[in-house]
Amino acid sequence: MNYIGLLVTGGTGLVGHALQKIYPDSIYVGSDDYDLTKEKDVKAMFEKHKPTDVIHLAAKVGGITENINHPAEFLYQNVLMNSFVIHYAYRYKVKKLIATISNCAYPDVAKTYPMTEDQLHDGLPAVTNLPYGYAKRLLEIQIKAYRKQYGCNFCSLIPCSVYGPFDKFEEDKGHFLAAIIKKIYYANKNNEKIIKLLGTGRPLRQYIYSEDLAKILLILLDKYDEDKPINIAPKENLSIKDIAETAVKATNSTHLKIEFDKSSPDGQYRKDLGSNKLFNIIGNFEFTSLEEGIGKTYEWFKQREELK
Repeated sequence: MNYIGLLVTGGTGLVGHALQKIYPDSIYVGSDDYDLTKEKDVKAMFEKHKPTDVIHLAAKVGGITENINHPAEFLYQNVLMNSFVIHYAYRYKVKKLIATISNCAYPDVAKTYPMTEDQLHDGLPAVTNLPYGYAKRLLEIQIKAYRKQYGCNFCSLIPCSVYGPFDKFEEDKGHFLAAIIKKIYYANKNNEKIIKLLGTGRPLRQYIYSEDLAKILLILLDKYDEDKPINIAPKENLSIKDIAETAVKATNSTHLKIEFDKSSPDGQYRKDLGSNKLFNIIGNFEFTSLEEGIGKTYEWFKQREELK
C-alpha cells in the first residue's frame, strides 16, 4: 500500500489525526486550510495538491443537542461540502475516493438488527438528526451517480460512532462518549461524587476507536471497489448505561455514582450495524477494546486539560 498522492479532508479532526499517526506521508487538510462549503476553495485544494486518491472525512458533526438546535446548518453545510468534493474529485481525475457516511443515515427504526447496507433507505432517519442523516444519504447517492455516469471509482463507507483523542469534548457538540470522559475528568478534579447523564441509559450503541477506523479505511482504500456502501463496526453493541460503567472503570473512577436525567431525550434507541461484508475483507481484525480505548482517550484528554 503506497498512496503518495493521498489527500485526506477533515485531516485535523478525530479520524484525520488517527490517520496522520499511522500514515503520516499524506496530505491532510482541515477547515483552517480550506472552507469546503465554498466551491472556489475546493477547486483551489484540488488544483494545488492534484491528489491521486482521496479519503473524504470532512463533515459538520455534533451531538444530539446541536443537531436539534441547528438542523439547517447540518443539512446545507454537509450537502455543499460533499457535492463539491465529489464533483472536483471527478473533475481532477482522482483514481480512488472513499467517503464516510454515518450510521445516523439509517432508518430510525429498522425491520431487523443489526442493520445491513441494503436497509439504508428503508425509512426516515431519527427525527433528532433528520437533516444530517439525509445529507449523508445524499452523499451515498451522489457517489453512485458519479460511478454510473462517469465511471469513477468512488465508494461510500458507514462507520458506527467513533471516539478517541482529538474528539469534540464540548457537551453541546460532542457525542456521548466524549461528553462522559469530560464529565469524569472534571468530577475527579473537583472531588465530586456524582456524574449526571442525559436520558435513561437504555439505548444501545456501537463504538469504534479512531485508530482502528483509520487502519480499516486504509485497507478499504486498497481493497474495496463496490458501488454499494459498506458498514464499519465491531460486533459489540452495549447500552449507554453499560458504556458509562465501562468508562468509570477504564478511568479508575468507580467511586463515582452515575445518575441519568430521564426527562431528557434518549435519541435513537438502537442503530447497530452488521459488518459481515467488512469482515469478509479484513478478516480477524483485532479491535481495541472499549475499556482500553476509553482509557487511552481519557489520558490524552487529561494531559490536554492540564496543559491549559
